[in-house]
Amino acid sequence: MRPLVTVTAGVAAVVLLTGCGAGGAGDAGKAPAPASTSGGSATPGSPGSFDVAAALRNADPAPYSAEITAETYTGTTLTVVMSGRMNFNGPAPTGKLTLRTADGVPEDQAFGSETILLEDATYTRLLDGEGADGEWQRAGLDSPGSGLADYGAYAQMLLDLGPKARKGPEKVGGVPAQRLSGTLGQERLRTVDRRLYDRMRATGTEDFACDVWVAESGRVVRFEQWLEMSGRPARNVVTFEDFGEPVQVSAPE
Repeated sequence: MRPLVTVTAGVAAVVLLTGCGAGGAGDAGKAPAPASTSGGSATPGSPGSFDVAAALRNADPAPYSAEITAETYTGTTLTVVMSGRMNFNGPAPTGKLTLRTADGVPEDQAFGSETILLEDATYTRLLDGEGADGEWQRAGLDSPGSGLADYGAYAQMLLDLGPKARKGPEKVGGVPAQRLSGTLGQERLRTVDRRLYDRMRATGTEDFACDVWVAESGRVVRFEQWLEMSGRPARNVVTFEDFGEPVQVSAPE
């Protein structure tokens, strides 16, 4: 297994979707989007015919939780899967996440970890799959939620690109949604995702491609991002489902 610091970095890479030596990937290597209900702009009364801008603007600000699954692909190969339940719209995102390498990863490179995210700290331990899990290790946060991507803000940035970003209605996990798609430049991230902005500046990255699917509730139900990782094309896919009341999250005993 890999050292805990490496596993923790892997958690951050998948959850934050902002590291990984991001490089401008444009539209190259994009996988097909989920099945579209119309292939274009929604017609009045059709599934997913809501105004996505109004949905984002009127989204309920109350705290909620959702099941999150994040997959990282290197080229077309699935390498890492993260899953768990997260609380949103609170002072900072909190929750419990499990990170594991995919089945196709060579055994000598495989690892797993469990992370508890609190408002002021994270706790991470290795998982060995044989009942001898590692000790919890605590790490403080620079500031609450400083690294977690704001998916609603990404949706708004795509909307700001104009009508070309609106790709019409599609269903995600059976939920009608509107897909937004485009390429985001470095400067647009300055106030929305400072961590990614700083990394893009450090690596000379000008832009990257991403898609966001927004449900009528104004909540993001799917997010995709195309990057380069160590000179190889990579893709992050995040889905949100089973929305509900916030769940209790506490430090491990």
